Amino acid sequence: MEDYLPISWLRPDSNSKFFVIGVIIAAERPKATPSKYATTAATKRYVFSFTICDEHGESINVSCWGTVDYVMPLSDLCFIGARVKISNPRVTVTEEKNLGYLPEVTSAYQLHLDAQNSSCLTTCDLSHDFSIADALELAFRTPPPQKYSSKKVRIRDLMLDPGYCEGDFVNLVAVVVEVGPILDFKIKDRKACRQEIKFVDQSDKESYVNLVLWDSVSQVFTLEWKAGATVIQLTNVKLQVDKNTNRRFLCTTSRSVLTMDPNTEEGHQLANYAMELDLRKLLNLFQQERLPEQFFRNKAIKQANVAALGDFISRISPGGREQAVLHQVMIMTFNLERGICAKCGLCGRRSGYIDMEFQLTPICYNETCRNKEPQHQLYFDFSICIGDATGAMKRLRITGDFAVKILGQPEMFLAMSADERTELVNGFWFEHFEIGILIEHRHNGTKELNVIHLEPITFMMP
Repeated sequence: MEDYLPISWLRPDSNSKFFVIGVIIAAERPKATPSKYATTAATKRYVFSFTICDEHGESINVSCWGTVDYVMPLSDLCFIGARVKISNPRVTVTEEKNLGYLPEVTSAYQLHLDAQNSSCLTTCDLSHDFSIADALELAFRTPPPQKYSSKKVRIRDLMLDPGYCEGDFVNLVAVVVEVGPILDFKIKDRKACRQEIKFVDQSDKESYVNLVLWDSVSQVFTLEWKAGATVIQLTNVKLQVDKNTNRRFLCTTSRSVLTMDPNTEEGHQLANYAMELDLRKLLNLFQQERLPEQFFRNKAIKQANVAALGDFISRISPGGREQAVLHQVMIMTFNLERGICAKCGLCGRRSGYIDMEFQLTPICYNETCRNKEPQHQLYFDFSICIGDATGAMKRLRITGDFAVKILGQPEMFLAMSADERTELVNGFWFEHFEIGILIEHRHNGTKELNVIHLEPITFMMP
């Protein structure tokens, strides 16, 4: 006969059979432990951990270790928000060396599940089949209790205060303003999933922080988070600094716990604050902050030559977007033939271009626009070729606001004299520039390279 024990009653010297009931507030995916004797999937040993909290507000970490046949079925039950019953676990004192890898809990002990002790884990209500949808409804909205106080910060202080250093673990409550896609990457011999999420709080509307999730169980829930509505408490997330842009960001580790719409006073205040946010205005502001001056100087092209850039582009995963910079490259072609395009002001479709004599020859093939007075809008859209001692690269696209920045409005360009246009274009031919590039690998296999930064290089006289 098993007895129910609250988490606070657990002791390592307990010899009787017992069970614990709690809600999973954090979980990890199973990982294979390295061993020279494990040569096949059947002989490998797997381990994963999760954290539960009971009805009394007490929390404890649980680890599971064993073969793939034992670990994987238990892992499938361990998603955040699930109510589980743990039977016949081993209770041990948490070793000090493991504290840095586990979520912060109130209990000084740890539970272990293994086949040797006939430990088992089931959903609490055996008459009900739990699912991800149920977990979303039953998600534990009370932040995990903290045995030790840790830093609680505002986003403005986190981004600007030099007192916070790389590697610090911090707590904060913030509003989701953008949920990025889950991208698949291949790291060495395994696949990994990466996702970025933007947060803001009441400290400063113009400050935001990125949270990076790598292979996180929380990614099951992030697609349900609503921009401008969902409030998240981030507990024990790690502060890091991008070595290329020198911008701070947060990432989750095995210690991190994410609580959706926390049932706290601060959580309710932020929920009301989120209703006042203008998401479109915020995201436009954040986009302008990143471009064109702040772009990603990727380590893969630290030699800053065209050959290294070509190798870097070939390794970008489908659906991925990266930014890069090249130093001291020469613009080989800068041809505006058909470089000024026109789009229909009624339907938005491309309707033509400016010919070599700078005469407008547009026509919209949309049947709904043919019998209406044409309203054409002009824009730049052309490609350049660059090169250096290591090679050349074609089809780098210049368009949109960046083209207007370096050439002016298309109407103003057309109003110039032929000599003025020639002088402006000749300022780019065979000159050395620092060029920033936005690279996008589309899912259909094609890659698009857009120029987002162009700065002339002045060489010092000897």
